[in-house]
Amino acid sequence: MSWIRWFFKELWWYLTYEHYGKRRLRPATWGLLLTLPLLAAFYLLALGLGQRSALPGERPAPTLPPLTKTAVFAAVTATAQAPTRTPAPLCPEDPRLWKLVPIEAGLRDPQTGQPIRLPKPPQRIEPPCVYEGLARDLAHTLVPNPDVPAPSVEGKVLSVPWFWAPGMEVPQVQVESMKPEDFTAYYDAQGKRIDDLYLAYTAVATGDPDFPVLVYIYSDQLQLAWGVSRQEGREDLWGRYRIEGGEVSRAILAVAYDPKTRHWVSIAYKRPFPPRATHAVPAGSAEDLARLFGLPLWRRSELLSRFGLQDIFPETINPSTVKPIGTLIISPEGAEVKR
Repeated sequence: MSWIRWFFKELWWYLTYEHYGKRRLRPATWGLLLTLPLLAAFYLLALGLGQRSALPGERPAPTLPPLTKTAVFAAVTATAQAPTRTPAPLCPEDPRLWKLVPIEAGLRDPQTGQPIRLPKPPQRIEPPCVYEGLARDLAHTLVPNPDVPAPSVEGKVLSVPWFWAPGMEVPQVQVESMKPEDFTAYYDAQGKRIDDLYLAYTAVATGDPDFPVLVYIYSDQLQLAWGVSRQEGREDLWGRYRIEGGEVSRAILAVAYDPKTRHWVSIAYKRPFPPRATHAVPAGSAEDLARLFGLPLWRRSELLSRFGLQDIFPETINPSTVKPIGTLIISPEGAEVKR
């Protein structure tokens, strides 16, 4: 027992100091003595709360061993590989669940810094996943294939706004639903096939329940010189193209959504064709618009590859063997045929 007396004696000497022949408690000892009751009170409070929250008959939780690096890695791997229980939301196919949102480009006058108001601002479709279905159906209209459904109402005539007429007015033009039967490809002056660019520029509400939404698509060909049109059972028709006042030929295509088939269908313009349905623009115009407005931009080769389709036109031609039926002169004001 001598070591116990020795321990307490040493502890007493540590907690006190000598003052005129008497032992007095150190200031730190007083702090320790005041802290111990507070710690005990907190411990009893926590113990009481734990017993109150425990369910009757509930067993105490087992004591787990400390996590090792191997255990942590296994837990993380299992979490990463575990399938999610909540499926990703599907893209709505009902156009009543879509929104047509005017595009705010954020353009500002470089001199005044004031916002520039576009006279004919484009609109995009929300949610953006709708454009994936548009890309799929556009790809299937570029080459013959049996997966293109006919419109639920073929030959339906619609009256829709046209934004490319000169001036500030937006006239109405007549368009018609159709199944594509005519397929085209374009070549430059050296005979190399052009990889067309497609920009889904703007969407409009038609007010027609058979085709409630129409999208205008820019189809751009850089340095266009030759074009071929192919239809089943008909000889290929070749045309010569000349661009004046620009580097790119832009044709404005139209597709409309068919809620009965849940596909986008081709739309043809009724004669007389709308003004500037084909016109010349500067090089890089489609890329600039896609970046500025946040719009989808596709290449012909990308669309065909993404949806497992093969181009029916050769990559190169010999221009000296081509016999065009006429020449189309394309300017910023429009296009004119010369034979």
